[in-house]
Amino acid sequence: MLIALVLLVAAYGLFLFWRGCFDPDEGRYAEIPREMIEKGNWMEMRMMGFRYYEKPILSYWLTAPALVLFGPSDWASRLPLLLPLGGTLLLLRWLVRRHWSRAVATPALMTMLTLAGVFTGLGLLMTDTFLVFWFALVCVALFHAYAAGATPVQRRNGLLLAAGAGVLGFMTKGAVAIVLPGAAVFCWLLWERRLRQLWTWWLLVAGALFVGVLIPWLWWLEQHNPGFIKYFVIDEHLQRFTGTRSIQGHPEPWWFFLALTPVMLLPWTLFGVRALARGWGRHDSLTRFLVCWSVIVIVFFSISSGKLMSYILPAFPALGLLIGRWGLGEPLRDEPRDRRLWSIGLAAPFVVVLMLALLWAGSWFQLVPARVPQIAGVSVLLFLPVALALWLARRALRTFAGVWLFVSSLMLALALLCSPLAGLNFNVFLHLNNSQLYKQIAQRLQPHDQLVMFFDYRPALLYYTQRDAIAFQMRNELAYGMDAEPQRRGSLDSFAQLRAVARECRGKLYGFVDPPDFTRRLGEIRDALLPTDFPQTPDTIVVEVKFPAESRP
Repeated sequence: MLIALVLLVAAYGLFLFWRGCFDPDEGRYAEIPREMIEKGNWMEMRMMGFRYYEKPILSYWLTAPALVLFGPSDWASRLPLLLPLGGTLLLLRWLVRRHWSRAVATPALMTMLTLAGVFTGLGLLMTDTFLVFWFALVCVALFHAYAAGATPVQRRNGLLLAAGAGVLGFMTKGAVAIVLPGAAVFCWLLWERRLRQLWTWWLLVAGALFVGVLIPWLWWLEQHNPGFIKYFVIDEHLQRFTGTRSIQGHPEPWWFFLALTPVMLLPWTLFGVRALARGWGRHDSLTRFLVCWSVIVIVFFSISSGKLMSYILPAFPALGLLIGRWGLGEPLRDEPRDRRLWSIGLAAPFVVVLMLALLWAGSWFQLVPARVPQIAGVSVLLFLPVALALWLARRALRTFAGVWLFVSSLMLALALLCSPLAGLNFNVFLHLNNSQLYKQIAQRLQPHDQLVMFFDYRPALLYYTQRDAIAFQMRNELAYGMDAEPQRRGSLDSFAQLRAVARECRGKLYGFVDPPDFTRRLGEIRDALLPTDFPQTPDTIVVEVKFPAESRP
């Protein structure tokens, strides 16, 4: 168990602190607080100098102090993620140790920590990561308030804590932080035929506390960010959910999350079969609450027109506890049916090993060079912890301790695969990570050099170079900020404007463009795009923009 814990801690440490920011999400949520610090204004939410209202301000405030203390580095931007990671772990440990025996509580917690959805979700710098903690805190507080036999003091404290955590969750991501936990509690009490217990005068007090703290905070935020309430409440909540926004991103079918969830539950997915078989008809109150918690999240976002993996992150802690409690916490019985269920569950980690091996071999031998860039040869070291864990656990794979050792080694291999150990281009293939390229550029930039991003924005580039960039024909989530302040410079719409900027630039003007856009959309100024000696990645070409005197736009 100790070796498994060491491997798991190493995996989380590497994934958090030895990996560059990927675009656009991590770059965005590192760059916004960096601009707050650079401009000396922690009250306004801006990206590339334009107003950015898609999320409230709390996650930026939680990230900014680390950047002030340690500078804009990879590890500093993710240091604040120790709050949702450590907070969620301690909170759920307190919950399961109060309601389950230690024999099943420990496997439940360790299974939760090694889910792909939890490992990657809590290791990415996004507002959803912080939301997971506030969401879990609201859920646990409400469960504490409405548990069977709860005293009036417990009910009061639980409801007031849920209201406070709900405000923090709202100012991190929005109303889902309080609405979905409330729906989970409603369904849970209905399931247990205790719906009458929902009403208490403290519910009104908690609601008043929530509104009384949230409204002034939103009003204050509106004063420094004009139009925030309309954009965030109407556009980001109502219109985004219904699909009536002018720019509606990430359209997916209703079954998208049903198909994605088994992948995010790896490598424990197939132990869910044993969890259903062992837990069916024996479930306790906490199990019923965790089922409501996870199902409400997945169903709610399945109804929404826009879908991303990160939206259902709050469901995975509950799902992990359920699989760990009933799929692995229950000792293996000496009977054929239970041995078959255990063997089915154990198949998933071995499938993951096979997938990693095929991915590595396909990349190294360039079996599909157009889609999978070549991985660095030294990355073969990622299989060492897997081989070591398999050798150590070869006689203990019929116990949770042995399987957990095996799975912890898989988490370490995943962290190494996402690190610079895999090489420059392979990192891009895995998660759009151009950090190594951007760091090279940052080292060579001179004071008068300028940057222009064609068509797609790259916030991580700004974060690593610590300077603004010009947006060329860019209409995405920045469009609202550009339209709100049309007088603000930093956005170009035509090649004539680009030529004027290039002429005024006292240094070099570096351009960043996707290879397909370079071929299809920049043909008119191809003569003005000079090659550079920066490496090309699968999604980035770096050129120097320099118009010949005789050229015409």
